[in-house]
Amino acid sequence: MKTKRQVFLAISVATMLMVSCGEKKSENRNEDPKEEMEQEMVDAPDGIISLEKAKILCDNYETRRIGTIKEFEASQNPESEFIPTQFIDFDFETISNYVKYVEQEAKKAKVRPDSLRIYLGNYGKGGKDPNRNTVFMLPTAKIGGENGGFFINEKGQAELIRNYWPKDDGNGQNQGQKSKASFFPSFSPYQGGGSLIMNDGHIAPPPYGDF
Repeated sequence: MKTKRQVFLAISVATMLMVSCGEKKSENRNEDPKEEMEQEMVDAPDGIISLEKAKILCDNYETRRIGTIKEFEASQNPESEFIPTQFIDFDFETISNYVKYVEQEAKKAKVRPDSLRIYLGNYGKGGKDPNRNTVFMLPTAKIGGENGGFFINEKGQAELIRNYWPKDDGNGQNQGQKSKASFFPSFSPYQGGGSLIMNDGHIAPPPYGDF
């Protein structure tokens, strides 16, 4: 006849084996990309293009823009060669977290993002990457019957960026004041407000080996 101690030990061993098997199954599931893909399958979104079309777009940029950029930069600084930027890289995790962050802040402000604008920009002489082109991303939403890029104001409310800038007498944006203002609203995220604009990707010359 088994003692209480033997029964307890048998139950303990069985429990550990069950937990161990569960962990192994969980680990195997996470390590199996096929199973993970089957669980998260989605249809290809609109806008996917072929490799051939991407090559054409890249070639067109080189033909129609690169020469002009080089010529301009050479006129500004003839002593050094300027290699124009042709792509800007954001790691996948950063983009994924950015989208989640925008959704989180928008939900707090009770608005729903409906698009993501990608603006073209330039760092200028004193920027992070002097004189190089860059991009920044801005979420948009419909607020007060109008659609546009938005930020979260100091009250934690979503507000259209076009309303952030001072207005001139013609009921438009005052270009003089706008150029002096910081594009990024200076709110601390810990105060429930701030910019939702993403920048600072990794700038690179022509993507040798891809296109």
